[in-house]
Amino acid sequence: MPDSPSPAPVNVVLLGSHGLMGTALRSVLQENGGFEVRVLERGALNLTNLNSFERILDEIDFQVLINAAASTAVDDCEVQGELAYLVNAQAPGLLARICARRGARMMHFSTDFVFDGRKPTPYTENDAPNPLSVYGKTKWRGEQLVREAAADHLIVRLSWLFGTGRPAFPEWVISHALQQDVVRVVGDKIACPTYNLDAALAFVPWLQDRRKPGGLWHYCQPDPCAWSDYAQHVLDCAAALGLPLRTTQVTPIPISSLPGLVAPRPPRSALDTTKFTQSTGHAPPPWKQAMVRHLQMQFAQGR
Repeated sequence: MPDSPSPAPVNVVLLGSHGLMGTALRSVLQENGGFEVRVLERGALNLTNLNSFERILDEIDFQVLINAAASTAVDDCEVQGELAYLVNAQAPGLLARICARRGARMMHFSTDFVFDGRKPTPYTENDAPNPLSVYGKTKWRGEQLVREAAADHLIVRLSWLFGTGRPAFPEWVISHALQQDVVRVVGDKIACPTYNLDAALAFVPWLQDRRKPGGLWHYCQPDPCAWSDYAQHVLDCAAALGLPLRTTQVTPIPISSLPGLVAPRPPRSALDTTKFTQSTGHAPPPWKQAMVRHLQMQFAQGR
Protein backbone atom coordinates (compact mmCIF):
# COMPACT_ATOMS: atom_id res chain seq x y z
CA MET A 1 0.00 0.00 0.00
CA PRO A 2 1.28 3.50 -0.71
CA ASP A 3 2.26 5.57 2.25
CA SER A 4 -0.48 7.83 3.52
CA PRO A 5 0.24 11.52 3.00
CA SER A 6 1.64 13.44 5.94
CA PRO A 7 -0.81 15.81 7.60
CA ALA A 8 -0.52 19.41 6.55
CA PRO A 9 1.48 21.52 8.98
CA VAL A 10 -0.36 23.69 11.45
CA ASN A 11 -0.04 27.36 10.56
CA VAL A 12 0.92 29.33 13.67
CA VAL A 13 1.22 33.05 14.27
CA LEU A 14 3.60 33.81 17.16
CA LEU A 15 3.70 37.13 19.01
CA GLY A 16 6.43 37.91 21.53
CA SER A 17 9.13 35.76 19.99
CA HIS A 18 11.96 37.56 21.81
CA GLY A 19 10.65 36.86 25.30
CA LEU A 20 11.53 33.75 27.26
CA MET A 21 8.35 31.89 26.38
CA GLY A 22 8.27 33.09 22.80
CA THR A 23 11.89 32.12 22.21
CA ALA A 24 11.28 28.60 23.48
CA LEU A 25 8.09 28.16 21.46
CA ARG A 26 9.71 29.42 18.29
CA SER A 27 12.56 26.93 18.69
CA VAL A 28 10.39 23.97 19.65
CA LEU A 29 7.77 24.51 16.94
CA GLN A 30 10.29 25.13 14.16
CA GLU A 31 12.21 21.98 15.10
CA ASN A 32 9.01 19.90 15.29
CA GLY A 33 8.29 19.86 11.57
CA GLY A 34 4.54 19.81 12.05
CA PHE A 35 4.20 23.58 12.16
CA GLU A 36 4.65 26.54 9.85
CA VAL A 37 5.50 29.43 12.17
CA ARG A 38 4.92 33.04 11.18
CA VAL A 39 6.63 35.34 13.65
CA LEU A 40 5.23 38.83 14.01
CA GLU A 41 7.79 41.10 15.62
CA ARG A 42 6.78 44.27 17.44
CA GLY A 43 7.42 46.28 14.30
CA ALA A 44 4.93 44.13 12.38
CA LEU A 45 2.22 43.96 15.02
CA ASN A 46 2.50 46.32 17.97
CA LEU A 47 0.21 45.44 20.89
CA THR A 48 -0.29 49.12 21.64
CA ASN A 49 -1.84 49.72 18.20
CA LEU A 50 -5.16 47.89 18.42
CA ASN A 51 -6.48 49.44 15.22
CA SER A 52 -3.92 47.53 13.17
CA PHE A 53 -4.70 44.01 14.39
CA GLU A 54 -7.49 43.03 12.01
CA ARG A 55 -5.81 44.45 8.90
CA ILE A 56 -2.55 42.62 9.63
CA LEU A 57 -4.01 39.28 10.70
CA ASP A 58 -6.60 39.16 7.91
CA GLU A 59 -3.70 38.84 5.48
CA ILE A 60 -2.34 35.70 7.20
CA ASP A 61 -3.63 32.13 7.07
CA PHE A 62 -3.37 30.58 10.55
CA GLN A 63 -5.03 27.93 12.69
CA VAL A 64 -3.32 28.92 15.95
CA LEU A 65 -2.30 32.29 17.34
CA ILE A 66 0.13 32.30 20.26
CA ASN A 67 0.36 35.45 22.35
CA ALA A 68 3.60 35.27 24.30
CA ALA A 69 3.92 39.07 24.45
CA ALA A 70 3.13 41.11 27.55
CA SER A 71 4.16 44.03 29.70
CA THR A 72 5.92 42.10 32.48
CA ALA A 73 7.98 44.70 34.35
CA VAL A 74 5.96 44.58 37.55
CA ASP A 75 7.03 47.92 39.00
CA ASP A 76 6.79 49.71 35.66
CA CYS A 77 3.21 48.46 35.32
CA GLU A 78 2.41 50.02 38.68
CA VAL A 79 3.29 53.49 37.41
CA GLN A 80 2.21 52.98 33.78
CA GLY A 81 -1.16 51.41 34.42
CA GLU A 82 -2.84 52.51 31.19
CA LEU A 83 -0.08 51.00 29.07
CA ALA A 84 -0.15 47.78 31.11
CA TYR A 85 -3.92 47.50 30.67
CA LEU A 86 -3.63 48.10 26.94
CA VAL A 87 -0.95 45.44 26.41
CA ASN A 88 -1.97 42.85 29.01
CA ALA A 89 -5.76 43.06 28.77
CA GLN A 90 -7.22 44.95 25.81
CA ALA A 91 -4.80 43.56 23.22
CA PRO A 92 -5.29 39.88 24.18
CA GLY A 93 -9.06 40.42 24.24
CA LEU A 94 -9.06 41.80 20.71
CA LEU A 95 -6.74 39.04 19.47
CA ALA A 96 -9.14 36.49 20.97
CA ARG A 97 -12.10 38.05 19.14
CA ILE A 98 -10.19 37.89 15.87
CA CYS A 99 -9.32 34.23 16.52
CA ALA A 100 -12.97 33.47 17.25
CA ARG A 101 -14.03 35.07 13.98
CA ARG A 102 -11.35 33.14 12.09
CA GLY A 103 -12.08 29.83 13.81
CA ALA A 104 -8.53 29.68 15.17
CA ARG A 105 -7.27 28.51 18.55
CA MET A 106 -5.59 31.13 20.74
CA MET A 107 -2.84 30.31 23.20
CA HIS A 108 -2.26 33.02 25.81
CA PHE A 109 0.14 33.15 28.75
CA SER A 110 -0.63 34.49 32.20
CA THR A 111 1.00 34.54 35.62
CA ASP A 112 0.95 33.49 39.26
CA PHE A 113 0.59 37.20 40.10
CA VAL A 114 -3.16 36.90 39.59
CA PHE A 115 -3.24 35.50 43.17
CA ASP A 116 -2.74 37.37 46.44
CA GLY A 117 -0.35 34.78 47.88
CA ARG A 118 -2.24 34.21 51.12
CA LYS A 119 -3.06 30.55 50.46
CA PRO A 120 -0.60 28.24 52.29
CA THR A 121 -0.79 25.55 49.59
CA PRO A 122 -0.34 25.80 45.80
CA TYR A 123 -3.10 27.44 43.80
CA THR A 124 -5.28 25.36 41.48
CA GLU A 125 -7.11 26.52 38.39
CA ASN A 126 -10.30 26.61 40.48
CA ASP A 127 -8.97 29.12 43.04
CA ALA A 128 -10.34 32.64 42.71
CA PRO A 129 -7.77 35.24 41.63
CA ASN A 130 -7.23 38.30 43.79
CA PRO A 131 -4.30 40.20 42.29
CA LEU A 132 -2.42 42.74 44.40
CA SER A 133 -0.55 44.69 41.73
CA VAL A 134 -1.46 46.51 38.53
CA TYR A 135 0.50 43.86 36.65
CA GLY A 136 -1.52 41.07 38.25
CA LYS A 137 -4.81 42.92 37.75
CA THR A 138 -4.16 43.57 34.06
CA LYS A 139 -3.08 39.97 33.45
CA TRP A 140 -6.22 38.70 35.19
CA ARG A 141 -8.38 41.02 33.11
CA GLY A 142 -6.61 39.73 30.01
CA GLU A 143 -7.52 36.17 30.97
CA GLN A 144 -11.16 37.19 31.38
CA LEU A 145 -11.32 38.93 28.02
CA VAL A 146 -9.70 35.99 26.21
CA ARG A 147 -12.08 33.55 27.84
CA GLU A 148 -15.12 35.69 27.03
CA ALA A 149 -14.14 36.22 23.39
CA ALA A 150 -12.68 32.95 22.17
CA ALA A 151 -14.42 29.63 22.71
CA ASP A 152 -11.27 27.79 21.56
CA HIS A 153 -8.62 29.23 23.85
CA LEU A 154 -5.71 27.92 25.88
CA ILE A 155 -4.61 30.07 28.82
CA VAL A 156 -1.43 28.91 30.56
CA ARG A 157 -0.28 30.44 33.84
CA LEU A 158 3.48 30.32 34.45
CA SER A 159 5.75 31.43 37.28
CA TRP A 160 9.44 32.36 37.71
CA LEU A 161 10.28 31.67 34.08
CA PHE A 162 13.89 30.98 33.14
CA GLY A 163 15.67 29.35 30.25
CA THR A 164 17.18 29.77 26.84
CA GLY A 165 16.89 32.97 24.86
CA ARG A 166 17.60 35.78 27.27
CA PRO A 167 19.04 36.30 30.76
CA ALA A 168 16.70 35.73 33.69
CA PHE A 169 17.05 35.21 37.43
CA PRO A 170 19.65 32.38 37.28
CA GLU A 171 21.92 34.50 35.11
CA TRP A 172 21.51 37.44 37.50
CA VAL A 173 22.56 35.26 40.44
CA ILE A 174 25.61 33.90 38.65
CA SER A 175 26.64 37.34 37.41
CA HIS A 176 26.57 38.69 40.96
CA ALA A 177 28.43 35.70 42.37
CA LEU A 178 31.17 36.13 39.77
CA GLN A 179 31.68 39.76 40.81
CA GLN A 180 30.72 40.02 44.48
CA ASP A 181 31.56 38.33 47.76
CA VAL A 182 27.94 38.43 48.96
CA VAL A 183 24.77 37.58 47.02
CA ARG A 184 21.61 38.65 48.84
CA VAL A 185 18.32 37.15 47.70
CA VAL A 186 14.80 37.37 49.12
CA GLY A 187 13.99 34.47 51.41
CA ASP A 188 10.30 35.10 52.15
CA LYS A 189 8.85 34.90 48.61
CA ILE A 190 7.75 31.40 47.57
CA ALA A 191 6.74 30.08 44.16
CA CYS A 192 7.83 27.51 41.55
CA PRO A 193 10.46 28.04 38.84
CA THR A 194 9.53 27.16 35.25
CA TYR A 195 11.96 26.13 32.48
CA ASN A 196 10.80 27.69 29.23
CA LEU A 197 11.78 24.74 27.00
CA ASP A 198 9.89 22.27 29.20
CA ALA A 199 6.83 24.53 29.20
CA ALA A 200 6.94 24.90 25.41
CA LEU A 201 7.28 21.16 24.82
CA ALA A 202 4.51 20.41 27.31
CA PHE A 203 1.83 22.14 25.23
CA VAL A 204 2.82 21.10 21.70
CA PRO A 205 0.05 18.44 21.70
CA TRP A 206 -2.56 21.15 22.33
CA LEU A 207 -1.29 23.03 19.29
CA GLN A 208 -1.17 19.95 17.07
CA ASP A 209 -4.59 18.60 18.02
CA ARG A 210 -7.37 21.11 18.65
CA ARG A 211 -9.61 18.30 19.89
CA LYS A 212 -7.61 18.49 23.11
CA PRO A 213 -9.56 20.58 25.61
CA GLY A 214 -8.46 24.16 25.97
CA GLY A 215 -9.33 26.36 28.91
CA LEU A 216 -7.10 27.31 31.81
CA TRP A 217 -3.94 25.40 32.78
CA HIS A 218 -1.18 25.83 35.34
CA TYR A 219 2.34 24.85 34.36
CA CYS A 220 5.42 25.15 36.52
CA GLN A 221 7.98 22.73 37.91
CA PRO A 222 7.78 21.15 41.36
CA ASP A 223 8.47 21.88 44.10
CA PRO A 224 7.70 25.28 45.69
CA CYS A 225 10.76 27.05 47.03
CA ALA A 226 11.89 30.37 48.42
CA TRP A 227 13.66 32.72 46.06
CA SER A 228 16.83 32.29 48.12
CA ASP A 229 16.65 28.47 47.82
CA TYR A 230 16.23 28.87 44.08
CA ALA A 231 19.33 31.07 43.98
CA GLN A 232 21.32 28.66 46.13
CA HIS A 233 20.68 25.79 43.74
CA VAL A 234 21.79 28.01 40.86
CA LEU A 235 25.10 28.65 42.64
CA ASP A 236 25.48 24.95 43.47
CA CYS A 237 25.09 24.15 39.76
CA ALA A 238 27.46 26.94 38.75
CA ALA A 239 30.10 25.73 41.21
CA ALA A 240 29.75 22.17 39.89
CA LEU A 241 30.37 23.52 36.38
CA GLY A 242 33.61 25.09 37.58
CA LEU A 243 32.66 28.73 37.24
CA PRO A 244 35.04 31.06 39.14
CA LEU A 245 32.49 32.25 41.71
CA ARG A 246 33.54 34.64 44.44
CA THR A 247 30.88 33.17 46.70
CA THR A 248 28.94 29.92 46.67
CA GLN A 249 26.50 30.86 49.43
CA VAL A 250 23.33 32.95 49.18
CA THR A 251 22.40 35.30 52.01
CA PRO A 252 18.59 35.36 52.50
CA ILE A 253 16.96 38.74 53.15
CA PRO A 254 13.32 39.83 53.67
CA ILE A 255 11.54 41.31 50.68
CA SER A 256 10.72 44.37 52.78
CA SER A 257 14.43 45.25 52.79
CA LEU A 258 14.64 45.64 49.00
CA PRO A 259 14.79 49.28 47.90
CA GLY A 260 12.79 50.56 44.98
CA LEU A 261 9.92 48.06 44.94
CA VAL A 262 6.73 49.83 43.92
CA ALA A 263 4.30 46.98 43.32
CA PRO A 264 3.15 44.52 46.00
CA ARG A 265 4.12 40.90 45.42
CA PRO A 266 2.18 37.79 46.46
CA PRO A 267 4.24 36.11 49.21
CA ARG A 268 3.24 32.54 48.26
CA SER A 269 2.17 32.01 44.66
CA ALA A 270 3.07 28.41 43.89
CA LEU A 271 0.88 26.88 41.18
CA ASP A 272 -0.68 23.43 41.43
CA THR A 273 -0.15 21.34 38.27
CA THR A 274 -2.34 18.35 39.17
CA LYS A 275 -4.69 19.07 36.26
CA PHE A 276 -1.81 18.95 33.77
CA THR A 277 -0.41 15.76 35.29
CA GLN A 278 -3.75 13.97 35.30
CA SER A 279 -4.44 15.02 31.71
CA THR A 280 -1.08 14.00 30.27
CA GLY A 281 -0.12 11.14 32.57
CA HIS A 282 3.17 12.73 33.55
CA ALA A 283 4.22 15.51 35.89
CA PRO A 284 6.46 18.41 34.92
CA PRO A 285 10.08 17.52 35.68
CA PRO A 286 11.49 18.96 38.93
CA TRP A 287 12.93 22.43 38.63
CA LYS A 288 16.28 21.44 40.10
CA GLN A 289 16.81 18.93 37.30
CA ALA A 290 15.66 21.48 34.76
CA MET A 291 18.15 24.01 36.13
CA VAL A 292 21.00 21.54 35.71
CA ARG A 293 20.01 20.97 32.08
CA HIS A 294 19.67 24.69 31.39
CA LEU A 295 23.02 25.71 32.87
CA GLN A 296 24.88 22.79 31.35
CA MET A 297 23.56 23.71 27.91
CA GLN A 298 24.20 27.40 28.40
CA PHE A 299 27.78 27.15 29.60
CA ALA A 300 28.70 24.27 27.29
CA GLN A 301 27.67 26.47 24.37
CA GLY A 302 29.64 29.37 25.78
CA ARG A 303 32.92 27.49 25.87
